[in-house]
Amino acid sequence: MQRSRFVKSLVAGVGVSQLCHVAPALALDEGALGNEVFNQLRDDGDLLFDSPFYEHLNEVGSVISATVRDRYPYPIQYHVVKGDSANAFSVPGGKIYVNEPLLRMAKNRDELAGVLAHETGHMVLHHVAKRIANANVSNTIGTILSIPAQIILGPLGGLGAQYAMSQVQTAQDANVSRHIEAQADEEGARIMAQTNVYNPYGMIWFFESLTKRYGDKGTYWLRDHPYNSARITDLETLFTENPQIFAKYDKTDHQDDPYW
Repeated sequence: MQRSRFVKSLVAGVGVSQLCHVAPALALDEGALGNEVFNQLRDDGDLLFDSPFYEHLNEVGSVISATVRDRYPYPIQYHVVKGDSANAFSVPGGKIYVNEPLLRMAKNRDELAGVLAHETGHMVLHHVAKRIANANVSNTIGTILSIPAQIILGPLGGLGAQYAMSQVQTAQDANVSRHIEAQADEEGARIMAQTNVYNPYGMIWFFESLTKRYGDKGTYWLRDHPYNSARITDLETLFTENPQIFAKYDKTDHQDDPYW
């Protein structure tokens, strides 16, 4: 897809006046923004309405969405989009997009649930709205352009050329993005535990699969996502420090169960 058009559609949803005046308490119309992006993806032909993967996507997604129903004001929907490299992203307003390479890569329901829970974590924590609200006014336009793009790239940001951003990310903004991704990992793991259906270790299994396929390299201060190894370590620490939530889950339980 044309990523520049996608980002512009996100900016359009924020509003021109807010590009010039970003207040700390910025109120972002997440529903309108989500619809704008959906319409842009549809008009660009990037949505796949007849993918055979919808059966599994909706099966797993319905459990995740039901778990956060009382925490997010918009119904969460799942869509399959085009793409060459495994990717997923969420957009304010309750829409989560996953491409077929990722759906093929997820070996079981727990791994797919981990991806969807991570993206749902971004939404329930309102990461896009908060980053726009906290934007540096002196660099508002550039920040607005980069913030949504980094958030929507989800856990696999930067892997495929089709999803790569042309803008050079500053070290400061990349650091903020890494912090947000870590937050979404933790929130996603808690959401998975709350389902009482999916094993939070699925998030770790998927990061291990990512590392095997794509590696775990790159200059850290320029990365807008933490290293997979660091994300795995953080999740393992979270599980260890919160036994009342995670002790009942086994690290290898159903890890090798076939899905597709």
